[in-house]
This record gives sequence, structure tokens and C-alpha cells, in this order.
Amino acid sequence: MASVKDFSPFAPSTVECPYPFYAAMRTEAPVYQVPGLGFFIVSRYEDIERVLLDTEHFSSKTGPGVRREPSPEIIEIWSQGWLPVATLLTNDPPTHRRYRGLVNKAFTPRRVAAWEPEIRTVTHELIDSFIADGHVELVRQFAVPLPLTVIADALGVPRTDMPQFKKWSDDAVAPLGGMISHERELECARSTVEFQHYFAAKLEERRTHPRDDLLTDLINSRIEGETPLNMGEMLNMLQQLLVAGNETTTNLIASAMLLLLQNPAQMEEARADRTRIPNLIEEALRLESPVQGLFRTAKVDVEVGGVMIPAGSRIVIMYASGNRDDGKFAQAETFDVCRANAKDHLAFGAGIHYCLGAPLARLEGKIAFEILFDRLSNLRLAPDKNDLTHTPSFILRGLQELHVEFERA
Repeated sequence: MASVKDFSPFAPSTVECPYPFYAAMRTEAPVYQVPGLGFFIVSRYEDIERVLLDTEHFSSKTGPGVRREPSPEIIEIWSQGWLPVATLLTNDPPTHRRYRGLVNKAFTPRRVAAWEPEIRTVTHELIDSFIADGHVELVRQFAVPLPLTVIADALGVPRTDMPQFKKWSDDAVAPLGGMISHERELECARSTVEFQHYFAAKLEERRTHPRDDLLTDLINSRIEGETPLNMGEMLNMLQQLLVAGNETTTNLIASAMLLLLQNPAQMEEARADRTRIPNLIEEALRLESPVQGLFRTAKVDVEVGGVMIPAGSRIVIMYASGNRDDGKFAQAETFDVCRANAKDHLAFGAGIHYCLGAPLARLEGKIAFEILFDRLSNLRLAPDKNDLTHTPSFILRGLQELHVEFERA
């Protein structure tokens, strides 16, 4: 097996296939300080879970991605909108509780369950658009528009604006991976300001013309003894909801389909017994985690996995590595739709920052594969069209394209 010394975490080859690097860390250096970069990577399941649950010693306030100090140009662009606010993903107790409590009201189990008929309708409409062709580029034609349409409808904004939503979402997450140019960073900052002005207008509209949507929920959300959300806070939360509501689910659907295509016996297992589909979704989340990891900062000198981490150090809690830890999952590199403990994965995090949209992502994935299996048969990789490359990011993992051939079921 290759050694950690053979890898650079930001090298294109490592980003494209990070799993040998993760395996080397778990064996040689479960808490690994990256040479020249200073931050630590926590790679074993037990240690990751411990950091996630320990908000006394580890903070989320410095942000989830690779940190760069904003340039004067970026600060100038931000000044044309609302400056960044620490709300959900970038906050700690006790103030985190206020934000989570206010937004939880918009994602109750009852509300998520009420979206099921619409998710089924959208799924059928998307399949209708390509079923006669006998082939589909699954990312662009299905995995992107399904969750994007659902979150647009949930927010109460026009579907005709979805291309813009997708751009805003992509631009929001692009800086997290630490692999873009300064010019691209400036473009992403401008995109954020565009997003803010668009949704600020929509939120103001809901003050006088409320609807049954998430925007109205944010405007009206109240907890006794807590102040309502201000505009900057609502916009920050909406940006997170937009990203979480489509980017990660897109990557989940595409990666789950690729795993099935590469493991035809597992495909047949899930097709033959549709009750396996929820577990298929969990296993895909485990094996190809859409969010590979996120950052924390040590509040004090603290020991993790036998390594002393100095106060102020940044730490990557590498979910995707913990999810392949043989100490937690037997034959962890194997895709198994019948895995008994698949749902123990850390793809949605744990503790106070557990993914707010996890129930929606699970529902969308379940419905997507139920209907794909109902309507398409003999699913297979299109020959000579797939390079199976992923979007370059240290933080997120998603296929760029997936060309699939099929027959009508």
C-alpha cells in the first residue's frame, strides 16, 4: 500500500481518487498534519465522530472549507450586498441553537413528507424528457434538475430561474475546495451578491404577500425569547439551503447510479427487492460521500487519536475516510446494498450540525431510484462516452458526467 508521503491532498490525482490516501492515513497517521499546510486531517471513524460531537473543544466558526483571507477586491464586492453572517454551518453553541431552532420549523417531517407527490411528478417528467432516446447524460438531464426543481418549488421561486439558481449554488461551493483561481473567486463573490439581491427582494415580497413556502417560513419563524431573523441571517441560511438542497443530492444520485452500474449483482438485488432502495441510498452515501469532509478549529490544545493538536489549529474531519474505516464497516471498500449498518455513515455529519436536509435528500434519492427502476431496464454505461471524472474539489465529490444507455421497462 502507498504511504501518506506519496500523496498531496490537493494534487489532481488525489482529488480525483482520494481513497488510497485516506486508507494510508487510517493505517499510518490517523490524525495527519499535512506538510507545508499546517492543518490536520482526522481520518478514522471513531475520532471523526468524537470531534463532531465535541463543540466544547472544536469550533465551526472559521468556516467549512479551505480558508483564504478575502482580498480587498472580494471585500469590496461583498460590501455591495450583505456581509457574511455566521448562522448554521459556521456557528457554535449557544448562538447556533437560535438559528437551528428557527429554521427547523421549515423542515418538519410533515412538510418534507408533503413534498413527496411533487418529487414523484418531477421525476416522471424528467424521465419523460429522455426515455425515447434510449440514453441519458444522467447528471445534466436528471440528477441536477430533480433536486433543483424541488428546492425551487419549496422556496416558492419560479422554475424558469433554475439555471441562475444552479449557477449561484455552484459559485457558492466552488471556493470551499481551495482549488480555484483568484479571478474565479471574484466571480463567485459577484455571484453571491446577485443571489442576495434576488432573494432579498423575494423575502420582502413575502412580508406583504405570504405563501406556503420556505421563504415565508423564514420571514415568519419565531421562537419565544429569541429575536426574528434579520435579512443578512436569512440570506446566509437561504444560500446554505440552496446548496444543500441540490448540490449534494445531485452528487448522491449520480454516484449511486455509477455504483450500481459497476456492480450489476447489487443492481439486481435492489431491483428485485425495492425495500432495499433506502439502504442502497445509505450505502451510496457511505461509499461516495458527497461532502468529503469539513473543517473545524481547535479552541484549546486538545488530543485526538493520540496526537496533540495546538489551540487555533484547523482540522479536517474527513467523513469520506471514516465511512471507509474497516473498524466500523466490515469490508468497507465493498458496495453492499444489504449492509446492515450502512446508515451509521457520517455523510450527513453528526451532532448539532447534522444535515438539516438529510430527510429530503433521502426521500429524493429513494423516489428517484424507485421510478428509474420502474421505467428503465438494462441500465448500462454508454461505451466510449464516460471518463468518470469528478469536479475538482478537496471538499465536495461529484461526477461531472454519467452517460447511461437503457431500454424502456
